[in-house]
Amino acid sequence: MATRILFALFVVTSVWACGGDSVTTSAPPALERGLHEVGNLNQQRHWHAATLLPNGKVLIAGGLAEPPEEVQDPSPGGTVIWRPSGPLASAEVFDPETGTSTPTGDMTVRRYNDNGILLPDGRVLIMPGNGILPVEMYDPHSRRFQAVADVPSNANISTATLLHDGKVFVTSGDHTGVFDPDARAFHSIYKREEIRYRHTATLLKDGRVLIVGGYRGGPEGGLVGRNVIYDPSSRGVSEAGNLQFDRVNHKAVLLRDGRVLIIGGHTETGTFLQTSEMYNPETNAFSPAGVSTIDPSAAVLLPSGDVLLIRSYNGDIALYNPDTHAFSATGHSVGWRSLPTVTLLADGRVMIAGGSKDAGNGHTFKEEITDQILIFTP
Repeated sequence: MATRILFALFVVTSVWACGGDSVTTSAPPALERGLHEVGNLNQQRHWHAATLLPNGKVLIAGGLAEPPEEVQDPSPGGTVIWRPSGPLASAEVFDPETGTSTPTGDMTVRRYNDNGILLPDGRVLIMPGNGILPVEMYDPHSRRFQAVADVPSNANISTATLLHDGKVFVTSGDHTGVFDPDARAFHSIYKREEIRYRHTATLLKDGRVLIVGGYRGGPEGGLVGRNVIYDPSSRGVSEAGNLQFDRVNHKAVLLRDGRVLIIGGHTETGTFLQTSEMYNPETNAFSPAGVSTIDPSAAVLLPSGDVLLIRSYNGDIALYNPDTHAFSATGHSVGWRSLPTVTLLADGRVMIAGGSKDAGNGHTFKEEITDQILIFTP
């Protein structure tokens, strides 16, 4: 069965006005509470990168332009598998205030499944989720992308986290390392004791990185069952306590008080976990944090301190209160869709862009890529 992973990527940088054709709505997007359709991308795309710029605009880069293909697994007893198609090199900048999307420079290669990271100097680092692609840098002055480094052959990057010193901490299946944007090189790539996929890496307020969950893969399989903290000052790891329930494909959100919400995900057998948990860095322990039937495809911290959740099954939007551990429905839904981007805007609204929508075939491979842009105002 195809596994769909929503990559909600958030990056910040500077971009000056760009020339070229644009797609414009008839009026500026409304600020009223609720969900509004506010414009369209120049290119239909999903599994792309979305970048919140300091001027309030959003950089959209790469992704896939075509629905997934059905391919028969040739192995004995193999079933139909999902294969991405139509990678894009194009990029554009969307203005949430006017509903206008304007082309900008193309990336050096066609690509999707990227991690987008704002660097302290305003450049945008595009870190590939596919190891065969180069690391690229977006320069806001020239509005152009440049390939700056190759990913080591032993690392297929799963997470990329900007550290307080401007370097980027990366994890792959069984390797951990640091990328230095100034030197344009990877350093300290080393092999971990355990193999880990589909985990989360969250920057804590003190500069350390919390790594939670995931599964081993390979012949042994199974969930990792070990959570660790990476300390950039010592370049070492330490134990981070035990989850109440080990999980994979979950979401992790750093809260305003420094705790980390762990929500959703699945067990080793694929059963959805309804229990949420909270990591407290002061006690180095996890504790129960509420129960919900929401299996979020996206989780975003709002300025109010609540966490916005989008339910993966049907696109319903809900809110989570970290103080009361209560979930509440908003009465709004983006509908079922796979691999859009979900971006917190500078004014506290949330932008949902692109993705593949259900084409009326019961969430099968019969999907259609959309250029639709929605904004939810809490």
